[in-house]
Amino acid sequence: MKGEKPTENDLKQQAIKFKAFRHTFSEKDIQRGMSEKIVLQKLKSSRHLASSYNKYLDHIEKNPTKAAIFPWDSPIRRILYWLGITIPLLIKWFSILITIIIFINYIPGPTQHIVEFMLARAIYDTDAVPRVPKALETYDHSAKIVDAGGSIIKSYGKRRVTSKIPAKVKTALLACEDHYLLPNPHNPWYVNAFLIHGGVSWFNLLGAVKDTIMGHTRGASTIIMQNAKKILGNDRRTIAHKLEEIVASYILVARFGKDKNLDFYINTVPVGANMYGFPSAARNYFKKDLDKLNYQQLVTIGAFIPNHKRQLAFYDIWRGKNFADLSPGRLRHAKEAVAKINMALAYLRKTAAITTRQFKSWRLSDEQSIRRIGFRNFSSPLYGEEEWTSWNVIREITSRHYRVRGRLISGERLLLEAKGDVVIKTDINLGLVEKIKGIIHNFLLNKKFRAVLRRRNKKTWKKDMALYLNRHLIPPYSNFDEFMTYLHKHINIGVALMNQQGRFIAYVGGKEFWSGSNDGSEPRAGSDKPLNNKSVIIDLLNRRATIPPASTIKPIISYYTMLVDNKTLDSKFADKPIEYKYLESVGRKVWMPRNWYPYDAKGHGNNRYFGRTYSLLEAQVISINTIFARLYSKTNIRDAILNGFDRIGMRYNHQDAKYWPFGIGASAVPVRKWLGIYNAFLDGNYRQPSFVKEITINNKPIFEAASDQDHQPIPLFDAERERKDEMQALYAVCNRGSGASMRATFKHHVNLVSGKTGTAPNGRSTLFVSQFNPYQNRLRHPGTVTMIVIITTNNGGYKSVGVSTQGPTIIAGSIYNYLFQQRLQQMIKQSMEAAKKKDANFRNNYPAWARVNQYMNRLLNGKCGKEPIYNYINGVDAYQEALQQILNPANKIYSGGSKQFKQLVDYYCNQHKLFH
Repeated sequence: MKGEKPTENDLKQQAIKFKAFRHTFSEKDIQRGMSEKIVLQKLKSSRHLASSYNKYLDHIEKNPTKAAIFPWDSPIRRILYWLGITIPLLIKWFSILITIIIFINYIPGPTQHIVEFMLARAIYDTDAVPRVPKALETYDHSAKIVDAGGSIIKSYGKRRVTSKIPAKVKTALLACEDHYLLPNPHNPWYVNAFLIHGGVSWFNLLGAVKDTIMGHTRGASTIIMQNAKKILGNDRRTIAHKLEEIVASYILVARFGKDKNLDFYINTVPVGANMYGFPSAARNYFKKDLDKLNYQQLVTIGAFIPNHKRQLAFYDIWRGKNFADLSPGRLRHAKEAVAKINMALAYLRKTAAITTRQFKSWRLSDEQSIRRIGFRNFSSPLYGEEEWTSWNVIREITSRHYRVRGRLISGERLLLEAKGDVVIKTDINLGLVEKIKGIIHNFLLNKKFRAVLRRRNKKTWKKDMALYLNRHLIPPYSNFDEFMTYLHKHINIGVALMNQQGRFIAYVGGKEFWSGSNDGSEPRAGSDKPLNNKSVIIDLLNRRATIPPASTIKPIISYYTMLVDNKTLDSKFADKPIEYKYLESVGRKVWMPRNWYPYDAKGHGNNRYFGRTYSLLEAQVISINTIFARLYSKTNIRDAILNGFDRIGMRYNHQDAKYWPFGIGASAVPVRKWLGIYNAFLDGNYRQPSFVKEITINNKPIFEAASDQDHQPIPLFDAERERKDEMQALYAVCNRGSGASMRATFKHHVNLVSGKTGTAPNGRSTLFVSQFNPYQNRLRHPGTVTMIVIITTNNGGYKSVGVSTQGPTIIAGSIYNYLFQQRLQQMIKQSMEAAKKKDANFRNNYPAWARVNQYMNRLLNGKCGKEPIYNYINGVDAYQEALQQILNPANKIYSGGSKQFKQLVDYYCNQHKLFH
């Protein structure tokens, strides 16, 4: 009623209505006026809002902890408010903040790029970003290949990744790769002021993103980012890796500076196939030191950085090809390189590094301009003046990948780039290698061998000449003497020894052939031969080399005959050929296969008559082709042999393997596999012949052959009884068969050497595969080696190198004699030293020492009547037993007891000879 005081509730309702009214009617609406319809709508909305607010207050009073939407703040209104008011306000202030940050970050002066570095540092310190090294020198690299004693076979030297680089080289690189890494006084002022980046070029990154979206993928990494990629080991392009590289780039610049980063990049960047760093490129492309290159040559190296195929294209042109002769891919690479070189030269002219005259002279326009760059014959940094050992070790290393610090790297990168000191350990004995090379050299000059060659080729050399004439070619000789000179020049000998673990201990793939030399005598190191006589290395034993195994296949057939056909070494087989056919080489029909001997009438001559039976043992000792051809023709034996070959992954001609000539070694097989097969006779397991024993980086192993899956033994001759029986046969071949011819150079061979010889038809090649241990007791002294010796020619035709008993066994005997004498002298020295420590009377007794040497010389070279004493003493261990008797003070031999020494000699002479 009028005059009554309003209640608290009335005041509350009036306030709510007023607030709802003010929320609905704005001052602008009232000032500009509204239509009646709009006024009614807003009044209705105001009443509805007031009612909603009353309900809101009631809800709050009843449920004070429960959230509720403010009546005039509905979700839609809230979104509209944020879109119309809050977000624009935030954008405004954020834009102001970003502008200030960009201004601070890019304004020239001490604060330039400070924001980028601070942000990168914050992320680096708080996130799991890979660590940057405290010194770039930790990425220094060296690699060396060493023999069993640690002597260096090959060294790649120490590459200093931060070696100072001439300023000219840096200028040339920046012209190719990164114009905005460092300021240049010839740049426009705004470029030096605003476009020089701090390690990451954001303009370039954004441009690359845009180009990628448009379908034109390109790189955007700066030189610093490429350093970061190398240091972090990021091989794949992912967003995560790119973000890591961005952060690491700023840390690299902050920690080492741009100049040192530039040195690191120039010393390590890939600039061609297996080539890292500008210094290496200068040596290999131009045969010059880096500081001697001109700007054109430097930017040419820079043009090879992203793709070494550009280098291959340029070398095709340098060797004489024109653009039209190149494949489409090579042509594209050549044009890319030309464009990059010309672009870099234009930049250098623009920045006054070169003159206009130099630019016009160096600018590439055609093939001739490329040839004028100054390339020299290219040689890969992996290989230098290699011999067989280092060449094959490198080939083996580069045939696979290795896990280093959690990532796979190629063998090439391991040898040329991997961080740290890389050591490749082998079981090679360099001293033995040099000894073998000398033995081969002397053998080739031996008058007896040359006489053999003259005798073997006297009737066949004209057939060799006919091969040339039938092809309308001029023969390289006109008479027999010239033929022999030509043969001496092209004859070749390969030798490889491996230990029982399957690793090579000596490897001589042949001899060095010298262009211009025709006298058969090869120059040695330090000779006075003219420099135009270029050394050519031919490897008879490389991974792909093959040779007909000839009779050396017979022990394998013998083993499987005993295994699957229930035979023994005493089983008898008839000497009968398989077929009667016309043979062009003799001009008539003959029985095939032929043996090396003619048939006698029964009871006459050597009694080797048609149909005579021989034991499996004697068939191997005599080497009877007919018996082994017949055995191989049996399906069960042939299948067992070929299954064994397949199990070890041996390549062979499957068509040839269906027929009997395969059973007498007429079809070529891989040389190294064949050596590995003979090594398997020792314990039944085949091991892939290899060079590398272990690889370490900073003394930590990253590869060990013993645990590597590819080097695990494969059971091959795993039937122990048959394997041991076959080893007896191999001993017999060397004791009294064709292998016994080694006695000419190794008189102690009996029961120490086991193996088999083989000669290809017409003597085109010949070989000897054998095992050797200087000790008779191989169980107590397990250092058995397996060796293959091959003699052949490099040009085929009708050229005979003799038979196995005239070459390979003689060379093998010389090598085994060297090893035997080494071990024997070592044993004598050790035994003498032990006696000096143990026996005071012997310690300083010089006459006694002389008598011991005299007695040992008697045992080694003396006789029992007409027989040499060594026919009764077998192996270093037997001589060691005799020496122990001589050194025993109780026997009083070393003190002058000649009678007692005679008793010792009689003791040995009364023993059975080692063989009859």
